[in-house]
Amino acid sequence: MMRWFLWSLVGVLIGILAHLVSVIGLPRLSAQTGFQRIAVLARAGGFAILPADKTPLPMPDPAIITAFCRYDLASGAVRLHVPVSSGFLSISFYTTAGLNFYALTDRAAANGAIDLTLYTPAQLAQVRANEGPDQPGAPRLQAPQDRGLVVLRALIAEPGEKAETESALSAARCDVARR
Repeated sequence: MMRWFLWSLVGVLIGILAHLVSVIGLPRLSAQTGFQRIAVLARAGGFAILPADKTPLPMPDPAIITAFCRYDLASGAVRLHVPVSSGFLSISFYTTAGLNFYALTDRAAANGAIDLTLYTPAQLAQVRANEGPDQPGAPRLQAPQDRGLVVLRALIAEPGEKAETESALSAARCDVARR
């Protein structure tokens, strides 16, 4: 009985070790990061809409329309304006390594749109020193890196809402803020 227990323990430990090595090592072995794959689809400073039937994501949900925007804060702050439609909408912010650093939903919308500005830490400190604290209708967000990705996901609740949802996403803007 002891021999069976020992072999079982060794098998479990080998399984755990193999799992950890694959989970930790696989991202380092990947040829491209998600940011690099999206870079060819979305130009910097604007949203690229990817319907569910044309997305590079595996097994996408056909009721979700995804839009991407690459940003680069080296040339200045980036202002986002995203009109909301009748369906659910989420906005997620990612670093180039794929780490999510902020997310919000359509519930944050004021006057039918979500407006916010993305800054580097230095830019945000300067703006707050010059203009004071954040305003409730137009929050300021600090990005951990100069470059990153904004991902919009919109739910099409009913087939008849697809055109409205795509229209709202095509009106979304992601551009360098003008002073």
